[in-house]
Amino acid sequence: MTKPFYSIIIPVYNAADSLEECLESVFKQTFKDYEIIIVNDGSQDKSAELIEALLSKQEGISYQLQHQENQGLGASRNKAISLAKGDYCAFLDADDMWHPEKLASCYQYLSKDKNCDVLYHAVDNFGLKADYPRRVFPINSAQEILDKGLPIVPSAAILKRSTALAFPFQVDDRFHGAEDLFLWLELMEARKQFCYWPEAKSYYHEDGGMSSRLAEHLKKVEAVYEHFHQKGLYPRTSFEKAIQRKYYEAARFCQKRGLHNRAHHYYSAADSRSFKILGLRLMNFLGLKW
Repeated sequence: MTKPFYSIIIPVYNAADSLEECLESVFKQTFKDYEIIIVNDGSQDKSAELIEALLSKQEGISYQLQHQENQGLGASRNKAISLAKGDYCAFLDADDMWHPEKLASCYQYLSKDKNCDVLYHAVDNFGLKADYPRRVFPINSAQEILDKGLPIVPSAAILKRSTALAFPFQVDDRFHGAEDLFLWLELMEARKQFCYWPEAKSYYHEDGGMSSRLAEHLKKVEAVYEHFHQKGLYPRTSFEKAIQRKYYEAARFCQKRGLHNRAHHYYSAADSRSFKILGLRLMNFLGLKW
């Protein structure tokens, strides 16, 4: 068997409600030179049975299904990468989807630029309200990630397999939930080549569930930023500004959902000198969502 161009990496944990749409978006790809590697990370719902049923209906698709006790997203992706045979690892989370031309479009780019370590592309959010495009833009340094925010969604990222093997996802509990941010900064530190391609698209499922885990997520993000600051990747001032922006984003997240007390808490930790934030704080105080 010749090796495929892509190894599609899908970690699964209790994703029975979204798996069919996710996998159907893979089956509908116009570019067929791929294998699918699914790691069932100790799901307690019907995910395992559903995966088996969906894959068994497909003819001519190479796939592997691995089962393990729950170890987390980073460990699941690492397991799949270790089994991959493709030139590139294309990541897809079990509640997200791809446009049918995603793999074909990315192939156009990757077949011409052999030096690209990370290819990422456009994303539309869906699920929480009307579909809308996520802000995605080119980045060339870790400093830009801190200054502008992180434009990369894992389901819209493709890694050269050799790069993915050399730089596994973090499994340290200190960074759990921010494994992708850690990886992108680590690859920036190693001067790997990031490439932005606006001609492909993924669909990111925005369900609003983050509100209950927001404080913990912010701690993990701050731990990642602190880790790379200590390594000298960027100055303290950049680190502090990035954290302030994350608190602003958390405040906006809460305000849009009517969680005004929590929004007030996060606004207080953001840049109090910003007229924009002062205006939003006033709207939040008045109980306005926008």
